[in-house]
Amino acid sequence: MLDENNAIAGLDDVFFSSPAANHYLGYNSGTAKWNNIPLAGKVALATGGGVETLNALGNGSGTRAINLANGNVVSATLTGNTTFTFSGATASTACSFGLYLTQDATGNRTVTWPASVKWSGGTAPTLSTSASAVDILVFETINGGTTWYGSLVGTNFS
Repeated sequence: MLDENNAIAGLDDVFFSSPAANHYLGYNSGTAKWNNIPLAGKVALATGGGVETLNALGNGSGTRAINLANGNVVSATLTGNTTFTFSGATASTACSFGLYLTQDATGNRTVTWPASVKWSGGTAPTLSTSASAVDILVFETINGGTTWYGSLVGTNFS
């Protein structure tokens, strides 16, 4: 029980618990108790040092699918001109992914983005074409993938 200053009134009112898997420990003011509350529909922070899942697409060209169900840190090497498609965003929610895009030893590969991607200024950025250059991009959606907002982090990391 809390006193008039919202402080714990006595040690018999203290109970420590750890949250169950996919839950967080939240206070219920109606019952004046801490409860395990499901994370569904909530934002969750990664534990264990910010671990994320790498979705390594490997070498390729043509149409290539980026499926967020396979991870939200994506790496791909361009071996020819490439058109990307995006899938796996949860409907009506926000999510994002980073893309590490590498030119192969030949370079001069081009990329076509989904029509759902919006860019600052309305134009896709110019990517590196040098052999083995790495460009880093970030894509975010706030509506489950209906619209993606693309940002160029940097080019020609080599």
